[in-house]
Amino acid sequence: MNPGFFTRTYRVPHPRLDVRWIAAVHLALMRAFELIRVNGFDLAGAGEDDITFRLEEVFENCLMRDDSGDLDLNFIRSVSRESATANHDESSIGRKPDLVFRLKRELCYTHNRVQDSLFAECKPVGREHPLNAHYCAVGKKTSGIERFVCGAYAAAMEQALMIAYARDGFKITRHLADTLAIPKTRAGLGQPTALSCVIEATSKNCQGFYLSTHQRLFSWPDGRPATPIDLYHSWHDC
Repeated sequence: MNPGFFTRTYRVPHPRLDVRWIAAVHLALMRAFELIRVNGFDLAGAGEDDITFRLEEVFENCLMRDDSGDLDLNFIRSVSRESATANHDESSIGRKPDLVFRLKRELCYTHNRVQDSLFAECKPVGREHPLNAHYCAVGKKTSGIERFVCGAYAAAMEQALMIAYARDGFKITRHLADTLAIPKTRAGLGQPTALSCVIEATSKNCQGFYLSTHQRLFSWPDGRPATPIDLYHSWHDC
């Protein structure tokens, strides 16, 4: 082992992902939810952890093993649920993103392969889980987007994923757009841009794929302010 291994400073941010890779994960999520429904699992009555557990299983045991279809996930090494990771300055090493898509790409020794992932936070959205108390919460233990803004998750990356388990008719183009426009929420979530559509909705069970960009509220270990993060929103009716 080289001297100074544990004090090495890795280069940030990591190279950006081609948007088609992130879109492929969204399409794979659509496929995963289809399979979960076909198997008779009660999405409407399930809790957040139960749904996320099923997603991990479908990715690892089905989608990642299927090389016969049109869904290419070869750029992913593995998919794990609540895999402990460190925040931006490693002052906390027990952060647990809901899903981590570890990337299969060759990086030089100056990059941290542990952090080279598409990190995803999963949140139920509905009357029992208001956006301002969960998905868009600021200063709460149940926060979603905020964890990417403050550097708890995906600090080395410039792209990440928010996955919603949508209920009660909540819509991304209405409810999320309106919540992100609230001044207090905007200040706490890095002054997000307006939502832009990446992939139109093609299924009654998926509301499409949208993007917002957020300023981040931390600095990297070398003192530079962290660059903004693109958050992709994948909403699935549950």
